[in-house]
Parts: sequence; C-alpha cells; structure tokens
Amino acid sequence: MPVKKTLISFLLAALFIVHFPAAFALKSECRICTRGPSELIWPCGLPFEDPGYRIYGPDGSERGGLVRSEGEVCTWRVGDYSRRYVLMDGERELSSAVLTVHVVPQNLPEIAAPPKGTICLTFDDGPCENTAEVLEILAEYNVKACFFIVGFQQKYLDILPRIVAEGHTLGIHCYDHRAYRWLYQSAENYFSDLMQVQQIIYDRTGTVAHVLRFPGGSRTASFLAWALEGGYPEFYGRLADLGIRAYDWNVQPESGTKTTEGTIIDFTHPTEPYEYAVVLQHDTRYFSVKALERMIQWALSEGYTFAALDASFPEIHFYD
Repeated sequence: MPVKKTLISFLLAALFIVHFPAAFALKSECRICTRGPSELIWPCGLPFEDPGYRIYGPDGSERGGLVRSEGEVCTWRVGDYSRRYVLMDGERELSSAVLTVHVVPQNLPEIAAPPKGTICLTFDDGPCENTAEVLEILAEYNVKACFFIVGFQQKYLDILPRIVAEGHTLGIHCYDHRAYRWLYQSAENYFSDLMQVQQIIYDRTGTVAHVLRFPGGSRTASFLAWALEGGYPEFYGRLADLGIRAYDWNVQPESGTKTTEGTIIDFTHPTEPYEYAVVLQHDTRYFSVKALERMIQWALSEGYTFAALDASFPEIHFYD
C-alpha cells in the first residue's frame, strides 16, 4: 500500500510538472493594450472618459481578465498624465499598457462688445421649484437667459435639458452653496467642486458650461485668489484653461426691499440707461420670479434687447 501511494504521488507530481509550465505560458502570452491610441490630447475642463483597455489571448481573440488600473487624470489642471493598466494573475503581473493623456488649454471665443442696450438676465442657485415658471415667462417673451446652477439639488436637475433645449445657457455656480469655508480653502477644493458640477451638466445635457459665477461673487472668491501664487491673474488663467470665463453682475434689483414691487422698481429706475447689463436674480427667491414679467415688459418697451450670457461677452469682475 505505501508503494502504491508513493507511485501515485510521483505520477501526479510528474503530471503537474509537465502541464504547469504550459498553462503558465498560455497565461503569459495574454497581453493587454489600450483601447485606441496610447496617447490622447484632452481639453482641460472636459470630464475625462477613460477609453479603457483590451485583453487578447495567444490566438489573438479578445478575452476578459483581472486588471489593475493605476494613475489619475486631473482634467482641471494642464499637464501630462499617465494611466497604467496591468493584467494580473493573482499577485503576478502578466502584461501592462500605458495611456498618456496630455491635458491642454481650451480655446475661448474672442470677446465681443454687445450692442448698446443689451440686458443679460442671470439666475443663481437653481434649479428649484420655481425654475419651470421662470422658463415659461421667458418663453412667452422669447427672452433668453443664463442659469448658474448649484449641483447638489438632485430633485430638480431633470430640468437642465429643457433649459438648454429652449436656448438658454447653463453656468457653473458650485456644488453646495453652503460650503463657502471649504470651497475657497484651496485650489483643489474649488476646482474639484467646479468639475463636479461640470460633470453633472455634461451627464444631463451632453454640453459643458463655459461661464461661471463664484458663490458670493469675486469678492468672496478673493479668499482663494489671494492664497494662490499669482493671485487673481492665476485664478482667471486657470479658468481660461478650462474654457470658462467668470461673471459678477452690475445690476442687482433684489438688493432693495426684497419684495416683488421693490425688485421691479429697482430694475425699472436705473440711475443711467443700461448699456451692457448683467442682472443678478435668483430663481430660488419667488418674490424675484414674480417680478420678472413686468421687468421684461418694461425693458422691451424701452427698446432694450435681451441675450443669454455666454463666454463671448465681456467679463464683469468686482475684484481683479
């Protein structure tokens, strides 16, 4: 009996020795490569879509496998980045492939002075329960506007495609308007927040935003600008790389009595005729929404024209 056991053990060992190298060679001949080119040019600020990889067997057929991915692409900062895909056999690396991503600045349109008497209506902090009503009023008078959105309000984001479809522009405000201290604490915080909202706009509409308004305006954003080496020029330069221009406002009709009548009076009694007006309103403030129709009626009767703010308009900054 011991002889038989010894013989069987010997035969099994011999079989393992014969077949294991062949099996390992078969796995070793599998290879991984990038899906498409191994180098990509990627516009700064566009949400990154990883093209991924393909795995091929010894016979050239595509197959699956365990893959470890390494390296991140920071799309809010110009530079060169690498993604490495490693085909694994347990803890052993069988094959690897590298994707090099060159993140390059976007090209912004030339700034063009708008015709005298142009009014750009802008609405902050939405979308919200009042946004549909704003769109209905705008549609009635064929007026286009810009909506600077707050991304965490998931309940109302389904309206974003309608905003774009009706000819308005979407701008980035922030993901969470309540997080000022965190938002302006570092460039990483601010730009990761910005990209989060950009991703939401892209996922919902297939478009990207090219205009932005700082929560609290550029006065509040100064906490970050002053902390950056290079100050505001560096801040605005990074935004330009992203294909984005920043806009404060020069008309704020809500700033008076915070009532519908007060908003109308503030807007319809400018100290001087409007030449290029970027008007700050909030669709989250219903008293301001209720003032909108009479504001539009007055402006049209005075010969003003309306336009949706986009990156071709002159920037308005409180602080530079």
